[in-house]
Amino acid sequence: MDAWTEAYLYAAARADHVRWTILPRLEAGENVLCERYLDSSLAYQGFGRGLGVEEVRSLNAYAVGTVVPDRTFYLRLDQDERERRARELGAPPDRIEAVGAGFMRRVEEGFEVLARLESGRIEVLDASLPARDLARLVVGRMRDLQYTREADG
Repeated sequence: MDAWTEAYLYAAARADHVRWTILPRLEAGENVLCERYLDSSLAYQGFGRGLGVEEVRSLNAYAVGTVVPDRTFYLRLDQDERERRARELGAPPDRIEAVGAGFMRRVEEGFEVLARLESGRIEVLDASLPARDLARLVVGRMRDLQYTREADG
C-alpha cells in the first residue's frame, strides 16, 4: 500500500472514531482513553513512512478537528524487548511490524522527538514495567489529569 494511502485510511478511520465514539463520550463528560490516536500517525506515517510531521498533522486536522488529547502516554520499550515479547506471543508480525527494524527505529525516534517537543502533553512511561503496574500508572495519571481539569473548570 502506498504511504499516503495508508495515511488517508488512518485519518478516515480516526474521523469516524471521533465522530461516533469519542465526541459523544466527551460531550457526556466522560474520560476517553484511546490505544492509538493522532500522535501515532505523526510517528508512524510522518516519521516512519517519511511523509513529514506537519503534512500528516494537516491531513489529520480534518479528521480530528479540535479533538486533541489532553495527554498522550508514550509507552517506551526498546527494540530488543519488543521483539522478545513478540516471539514469546508467537504472533507473526503485522503489516506495519513487517516493514522492518529501520522503519520501527524511525517510528521510535519520531515518538521521542514528539515527546521532547510537547513534553507538557506527551508523557513517556516505561513499558518494561509489569502490565498491571503500567495500567495502574496510566489510570493514576488520568485521575490526576481529571482532577486538574476539574480544579481549572
